[in-house]
Amino acid sequence: MSDKNQPQQPAEPPQSQQPPIAGYYPYPMFQAPKNDEIDLFDLIAQLWKKKHWIIGCMLITTLLAAAYAFTAKEQWTATAVVDAPSFETMDNYYQGYRLLEGNVDKPTSSEEVADKLFKQFISLAGSYNELSKFVSGSDYFKKLAEGKDEQQRSSLLNVLIDNVKLAKDKESSIYSLSFSATTATEAKNLLEKYISAVNKNISKTQYDQLTSQIENKKQTLKNQMDAIKDVAEEQRLEEIQNIKMALTVAEKTNIQKPEITGLTKLDNNSLFLLGKDALSAMSEGIEKQPLTMSDDYYDLQRQWINLNNFKVDSADAKGFSYLKSPMEPINRDKPKKLLILIVGVLIGMCLSVFFVIFCDVMKKNKTKLLLSKND
Repeated sequence: MSDKNQPQQPAEPPQSQQPPIAGYYPYPMFQAPKNDEIDLFDLIAQLWKKKHWIIGCMLITTLLAAAYAFTAKEQWTATAVVDAPSFETMDNYYQGYRLLEGNVDKPTSSEEVADKLFKQFISLAGSYNELSKFVSGSDYFKKLAEGKDEQQRSSLLNVLIDNVKLAKDKESSIYSLSFSATTATEAKNLLEKYISAVNKNISKTQYDQLTSQIENKKQTLKNQMDAIKDVAEEQRLEEIQNIKMALTVAEKTNIQKPEITGLTKLDNNSLFLLGKDALSAMSEGIEKQPLTMSDDYYDLQRQWINLNNFKVDSADAKGFSYLKSPMEPINRDKPKKLLILIVGVLIGMCLSVFFVIFCDVMKKNKTKLLLSKND
């Protein structure tokens, strides 16, 4: 058979057009790192070479941190927890308060009075004016403010006031009060003195007000009693006048003995029927007998006597009670020496490592630049 009858094989495509063989790629999947990239192993080697320099830098920053930590001014905070006053510390005030109320349908309870005093105590304790007055007058502030001008003193006063914290418990009516100072003892003393000063001001204000209210109440009661007494006196004078007029009529009508029957209705117009003898005795008796007062008069008199015998005593009065008394703090607020030292070590390490990396990158860039110029 001729070659023409033979099936022709398709021509092989040129080498450049051949499809890629399975598992073969015309370009490599991974390339060598560029010169401007950081090799991790090379970086570790560079850091290891500079270990003495890194350690030295860490020591320097640690020493600087230690110098600050051991020379910085310390701050200690003393804390007290307070609640409404107990009945024993406000017994005298409550008794006076109840006497002022008198006879009311729903008298104020001791708990309500205690809450009232406690709210006033908390309000005054958190007052900026009260804090400013106490702090500026304390020996602690005067010692810190020595040699400072007016602006510096004012700034120092604001800093000290800002360190005083009054916080309320979210689930109850309990408050915590804290005071800060440069020593634990000073913090405790300042807190005790401040609470005492606030309580003294509250007690003085409330007991002075109570004394004034009692005196006003006594005067009001006296005026009411005098008014009732004047009315009773006028009634007696009117009664005496009526008897005298009836006596005059009895004398003129020559009625010596009573001339009344069971059906006779006695009034001012028929009083003469009692007769001269009876009317004379009535006239003498009514002028000598004491005034007859109503029950209201004697109730007012009883209130006046109770108030007059009551003695206001604020010696042991308190507008609060301690749940936790001020104590010297155990832990210092600042400086946190260990934390400062740790931060100093970390800063030294970070700065030194960063500097080593920076120098290595700059060195490689410089080498690359030289090689490119030579080419």
